[in-house]
Formats: sequence, C-alpha cells, structure tokens
Amino acid sequence: FSSKGEHVIGHALEAMFCTSTVPLDAIWPLGFKKFTHSFLIPYIATHAIAHQLNVSTVEAHTILLQSRPARIQLHPTLDSDEELDQICRSNIQRSKSNTIII
Repeated sequence: FSSKGEHVIGHALEAMFCTSTVPLDAIWPLGFKKFTHSFLIPYIATHAIAHQLNVSTVEAHTILLQSRPARIQLHPTLDSDEELDQICRSNIQRSKSNTIII
C-alpha cells in the first residue's frame, strides 16, 4: 500500500466515521486524523496485505514496513492525481448512501 493507498484508506475512514462520534478521550492526546494515520491506516493495510497474500498479520506488517520505500517511489501521491480524486469523490457520494468502497 503506497502513499496513494494510505490516502484512499484514510479518506474512506473519514467518510465512514463521523469524527464527532469518536470518543476523543479514548485516543487522547492524538486527534482523530493523527490516530487514523498512526494506527487505523496501518492496521487496515496490514490486514489487507495478510488477506491478499494469505500470510499472518505479523508477516504482513513486516512486508508493510519493508516495502515502504519502494511503494513511495512506485506510487507517489500527486496533487494532480485524477484517479485518486475520482476515488475520493466516489467515496464522498457513497458515504451519503452508506456504501463505502475501500
């Protein structure tokens, strides 16, 4: 999962969860965005890798960490990334109908 993948997962999470319903005292001193970026996105990416490669979550997490430099080079997040913009627009529309796609 590249920077682009992290962005898509983060955007989908933001669309799925209303930040006002998250108990901030449970994630203090982090805010929702920092908690999402630091914990939820890596958690989801690790489980997605484990599922895709049919490996344990420990192995998947190792793969996630070791492949980060290559992922950043291969799939950078660009300001003018039409594919990413389309995914984000689609998730906004789907969040209104409760059908988010990750």
